[in-house]
Amino acid sequence: MTQEAYSLSAQSVGLLLHVLRQQGQDVAAICEQIGLDQRLMQDVNARISVEMVQDLWNASIAATKDVDLALHVAEAINPTAMGTIAYVMMNAATLLESLQKLCKYQDIVCSAIQTSLEVRGQQAFVKLQVISHALQYPRNALDSELVTYKNAFAALLGQPVLFKQVLFSYSKPESTAEHERIFATAELVFNAAESGLVFDAAYLKLPIVTANPELNQLFEKYAQEYLQKLYEPKTVRERVQREIAQLLKGEEPTVNIVAQRLAMSVRSLQTKLKEEGASYQVLLDEVRKEIAVKHLQDSQHTIADIAYLLGFTEPSAFSRSFKKWTGVPPVVYRQSSFELQNVRHKI
Repeated sequence: MTQEAYSLSAQSVGLLLHVLRQQGQDVAAICEQIGLDQRLMQDVNARISVEMVQDLWNASIAATKDVDLALHVAEAINPTAMGTIAYVMMNAATLLESLQKLCKYQDIVCSAIQTSLEVRGQQAFVKLQVISHALQYPRNALDSELVTYKNAFAALLGQPVLFKQVLFSYSKPESTAEHERIFATAELVFNAAESGLVFDAAYLKLPIVTANPELNQLFEKYAQEYLQKLYEPKTVRERVQREIAQLLKGEEPTVNIVAQRLAMSVRSLQTKLKEEGASYQVLLDEVRKEIAVKHLQDSQHTIADIAYLLGFTEPSAFSRSFKKWTGVPPVVYRQSSFELQNVRHKI
């Protein structure tokens, strides 16, 4: 997914505005200040960019003078108000299945933060990883998701989950009183390698109190359709990126081949890309870089294999290009990735 595509559902942003109204804030003035059209909140399919939501948090905190606003907003929201993803989770059989669905469909609510579940022996770890560079100050997004998950788990099981640790990947704030109040039983860890919730894995086997197999299938189907629609390319730029990714299998896809697959002439394709502020070579490099980074973060492929996969004639050509994209050679990037993973596993 390109950086431009990272977004939140208008429905989830509408919940923030709803809480602000309940607090007596001038929501119209806040939205006008950042250029947010409130009418979008009435469209169930509308999306709000990460940059816009970030501006909304900043403007809201300035208006309320509440640095812990994200914690308080999430506390005030009923987890079932999150729409489709809430209904899918509510009708799963167990907490494990519910969390697997959360990880699968989380982009419906917010695509800028990736949620994953890891089970390490007797401990379960729901991990939140910021994947959008546009989210420059992620504290508000992370705080709101962590509290929302905490409340959702309790609602799903009909009992609170006693967390062992709550990890925050941002620096420790001046006051952590509200964090301590909300996550009363847990050890709080700031400046962590990644954010998330650590708890006893035994909770994963517990049944969801609202589980309904028939509704589960219905909402699962709807969530799959929504996610598919969300991922559909909406611009020529996105369509070209998709074609390049599909064609990168040992040969460098040419602009002629991509234009043919999109039923366009090369001139027409280049013109449309120029109108969108892009070029074919830039998009080819972006896709190559994204795929290279993913493969370098695991040990299944050698650097020579990755170079071949991306259509480079020799590993040295790939190494030069990768250094141009990231500032470091692929061997150095891979080593630093493994070192970071080792640090994370020690948490």
